[in-house]
Amino acid sequence: MTGTFSSTALAWLLTYAIHSTVLLSLAWVLVRVRRWSPGGSELLWKSAILGGILTASAQLWLDVRPAGTVMLQGSTVTAAAAANAPIDRTREAGSGKLREAGSGEGEANNPLAPQPSAERPAPAIIMSRSSVVILAWGLVAFILGLSYVARRLILVGRLGDRHAVPDGRLLDMLSELARDAGLSRTPRLTCTSRISSPIALGVREICVPDTALTDLDVEQQRSLLAHELAHLARRDPVWLVATTLIERVFWIQPLNRVANRQIATSAEFLCDDWAVRRTGSGVPLARCLAQVAEWIQASPLGVPVAGMAEERSLLVSRVARLVEGEKPTNRSRRGLAIAAVAVLVATILIAPGVSGKSGSLLLADETQKLGAPNGSSAGDQTTSSVSPSQSPGIASSNTQESSAKQGTNADTGVVNALIARLDDENADVRRAAANSLGRLKDSRAVPGLIGALKDPESKVRASAAEALGEFEDARAIVPLSTLLSDPSTEVKRSALEALSHFEGNLPSDAIIRVLSDPDAEVRHNAAHLAGKLHDRSATGALARLVGDPSPDVRGAAVEAIGELGDPAAAVAVVPALTDANADVRQQAMNTMEQLKAPIGESTLLGLMRDRDSDVRQKAAHLAGDRSVVGAIPTLRRMLDDPNPDVRESAVDALGEIADVAAYDALRSALTSKDAKVRRGAAEALGERRP
Repeated sequence: MTGTFSSTALAWLLTYAIHSTVLLSLAWVLVRVRRWSPGGSELLWKSAILGGILTASAQLWLDVRPAGTVMLQGSTVTAAAAANAPIDRTREAGSGKLREAGSGEGEANNPLAPQPSAERPAPAIIMSRSSVVILAWGLVAFILGLSYVARRLILVGRLGDRHAVPDGRLLDMLSELARDAGLSRTPRLTCTSRISSPIALGVREICVPDTALTDLDVEQQRSLLAHELAHLARRDPVWLVATTLIERVFWIQPLNRVANRQIATSAEFLCDDWAVRRTGSGVPLARCLAQVAEWIQASPLGVPVAGMAEERSLLVSRVARLVEGEKPTNRSRRGLAIAAVAVLVATILIAPGVSGKSGSLLLADETQKLGAPNGSSAGDQTTSSVSPSQSPGIASSNTQESSAKQGTNADTGVVNALIARLDDENADVRRAAANSLGRLKDSRAVPGLIGALKDPESKVRASAAEALGEFEDARAIVPLSTLLSDPSTEVKRSALEALSHFEGNLPSDAIIRVLSDPDAEVRHNAAHLAGKLHDRSATGALARLVGDPSPDVRGAAVEAIGELGDPAAAVAVVPALTDANADVRQQAMNTMEQLKAPIGESTLLGLMRDRDSDVRQKAAHLAGDRSVVGAIPTLRRMLDDPNPDVRESAVDALGEIADVAAYDALRSALTSKDAKVRRGAAEALGERRP
């Protein structure tokens, strides 16, 4: 029975691996070849991550065997069969008769025949290969699932001090939004000081940081509540738990991680759209996201949650999407859902799998003769293979006990124990040790962390690099610079981040070289670091990045050119003044100001009419600082700009331009509806004459 179960389980697991790879790869290709709405992308990835489980189960349950299906046979001897082994059928020489060992004939001449008075030996425990594979998979799945449950419990403990929000205005606002959403009950609203981003908990609770009650205005608070309410209405917290458990239990499928991240990304975009439809504008939500991003330092919750800004890498694209006014999508996905169901049915009927019934290909133990068990060595091997996986935890426990016994030298003992764990056989242990040493900042760990930069595992090298950045020890500069040629993108990012903590003796050549790295984040970090080099040889490579596909990279390159202070490089910055991204345009003006480089009057006038208020404000400042007479008519119109900061900059700029037209504009500003404009005009008129 055990052998049959393990063979069936292994067949299902292998079938799932095949089907999930097909479905997840298909979803990946579809989202790469065309741009989908967030709702469409979410449906694709959810169908793919659940589809492998459904199709594998249906194919084995219905016993569907498409072309290419592999047969799996497990035929090991069970303990009971090995113990009893009653029959040994052999053919007598010269006759066609079969002789049975238990028939009495020839028992005296057959040493294998059981004797009535002899005591049977204890049966050997025999494990098939399929049993070992299932046991190994189940053990890893159990450990990963248990770690997730533990992290959820830690989160619950962390939020244990949360309490109901006392602000009746916010509760009324939430009730109104809940009615608009068609919810039968208004969710509970709580707050705590132990989180930096609002999160949706379970199915009926929203928890916000205390700062959300004091630092956000009414519109931002309404957008925040609408976004988190959308998570609850869509059951995103439940989905996050389900997909995260799938990712961990079915760890044999690495594409589940990709699907999980894409589902979470689509959820954030869809909740943004939901909030915009309820509040009427995306600007308050964008401002709220920017504010929440400032609250978040470097303390993630450590467990996937439906949080407003837990995925910091999404903030830039989400804010840009909201500010640029992309219309929320609310299309019917019925057609796509029907197509997804059709693909799942086709997968059941067409995709090959693995059958647990007997066939031509044997993946388990070879059939053994009855009465001749030889599986005890397999049991021994199984036992020994489990023991090493337990040794890191035992060693860690012993280390903690010895450290606790040292009394006054506990800190020294902890540091020494962590340094020793940098050579642990388990990569996760080595990575955790490097992270902890970085937080402790004990200089004795520097040599060990430098040695860990050569670890065979990229995640360990990355963690060691991040830890060395915390020390700012000059001994680490050269070893960190060698990581800029590492094949792992994560390692290069960590090395650049670590080098950014140092002020001098930075490796110019290595940093300039990674300015052309294929990864946008690496180029972005390298561009920021290049500005600290004080080496104008980097200007050429930075100038090429002004046309980079990534707006973050373009902005960092323009900023670095300004920090290097080479006036000859200003010509490379000119195209950035008309960049599609507002932040890049604003940074380009800052750099041109730093380099004291001229800006064409027509270009400057265009920037003064820019759709972004920060760009208009900076352009007005430059027009006044450079006394651009041709800008006076535009500055006069800017006195009625919707943005108060722009109006204030316009009146200040007019005060800087020594021209009769500017003087007249200031006199007109004395009757402005904005008190700050009137005050600025009065001050400017008192300091000068026409």
